[in-house]
Amino acid sequence: MVLQAQEYGHADAVMLIGEWNNESWKKNLQTLYHSESVEDVQTSQKINVPVVIVPFYDQNQLILKSTTSQLVVDLDFEKSQNYTSGDLVTVDIYWKQFGCTSHKCMQDDEEFRKVLHEVLPLSRSGEVTIEPHYWVYYCSENCEQHCLSDGKYCSQDPESDHLSGYTGRDVIVQNLISLCVFDVANKTGRPWQWIMYWLEHKDRCALDSANFHSNCSGSVLRGIGVDVEDVKACVSDVDGNHPLLDRDRENIKTNNLVFSPEVVANDAVYRGSVRWDDIFNFICAAFGFTFSDRPAVCRHGGNVCDEEMSDFCAAMENGASKCEAVQGSFQCVCPDGYTADVEVIGGKEVIVGQCQDIDECDRSVCTGHDMTCKNFPGTYDCVCNDDNAEYVHELEACITRSRSPSLSMAEICGIVVGTFIGLCALTLVIMMGWRRSLLIALSDFFIQRQKDMEGEYESAVLREKDMADSGSAVREIVQEAFDTELNQLEASSKKEIATNV
Repeated sequence: MVLQAQEYGHADAVMLIGEWNNESWKKNLQTLYHSESVEDVQTSQKINVPVVIVPFYDQNQLILKSTTSQLVVDLDFEKSQNYTSGDLVTVDIYWKQFGCTSHKCMQDDEEFRKVLHEVLPLSRSGEVTIEPHYWVYYCSENCEQHCLSDGKYCSQDPESDHLSGYTGRDVIVQNLISLCVFDVANKTGRPWQWIMYWLEHKDRCALDSANFHSNCSGSVLRGIGVDVEDVKACVSDVDGNHPLLDRDRENIKTNNLVFSPEVVANDAVYRGSVRWDDIFNFICAAFGFTFSDRPAVCRHGGNVCDEEMSDFCAAMENGASKCEAVQGSFQCVCPDGYTADVEVIGGKEVIVGQCQDIDECDRSVCTGHDMTCKNFPGTYDCVCNDDNAEYVHELEACITRSRSPSLSMAEICGIVVGTFIGLCALTLVIMMGWRRSLLIALSDFFIQRQKDMEGEYESAVLREKDMADSGSAVREIVQEAFDTELNQLEASSKKEIATNV
């Protein structure tokens, strides 16, 4: 009907008349509905106009006005948000039981897995608190296998098989453990640990496995850092009185909840299908009707590591300050050079400990015999044992920093100074017109000096023949400059001698 009005009637919105006397329709409006019909799902995905339901007793007024004049209906969705928005959102989720095996129930659990995974950053930052609740029944006769405390707290047989498999008693015990996990985590200021418990329990202790028992639950608790003894103290005698179960039973009656699951955010009950994105948006809307009032995770859909999201991760108390984009979401991870214990929850790694610096020196780095590893926060460095060498990361080797492996600094300075003095002397001789014999003597002096320095150069090469190849370029440059300078000096001297002759 709605799709037809949208496609053929070109409607901007559709109003339905609610027949409130029809109890089945009324119940469907009070719960989340997830159709198992492929055709229904395909049809619903094509609808993109607002749909509202008008109470049956209002229809006559609308019909009357529409026949006498043009009718304009103002749809104010902001007023439908009857909860109080604020900086903290409390979300209550009501399930029939902690585990299930039916196709529809497992579908719902998969949607809630995605919801809880998206809400986890908001819970860790203290902006959202997710509190679990479970349906509790009375059963006074022939219900021992499905109850605690002589029929005071009961749950349905999860497999509808009274002769084998898990019983309602097994389920109610796990319900109680889940409530105690939240109670303990909330009292220690870490209510988000219950989300991690739920996600991990679904993977490791599922009802359709052989691990749906207290030992598996204890293993999950130890993995996420919840005190197992505190949870045991909360559970206490399973056949005693349990205030947490009493509270849940009363809440379900008070809130007039009909089916499971139910989501309540700041006292507003969610109405819609069991789709994770719709439920997540409903939770985000509790921060305020205005889009800008909502946290960055809500505004960005949890999938953009921009400056705001990076700042969000930078504020994480566990040191997971690096925002990392993943498909359909994001996660705060340890920065480069740091690591932490993680758990794979909902197909995504979640940090369960504090980010700690990695000591790279304990790994296969800086393995050369001539170097030493030094660790720094988030990084490391290889330091050469020789003060005249420098570590080159690209080569993973220590390279000498000497500008010439064959000639010392003193030798190079001697060559330069000697050459300079010689040039000055030659210039003075030329200017003063000294005699030919002196010029010849000076020329012989420089020729002999060149031979002497060449001998010193060859001796130095023999002394340091094992130096790195990187120094050969410097040696060649120095030698080339030296040869050029002497050749020019010798040519100039011979020219002056010839002129005077």
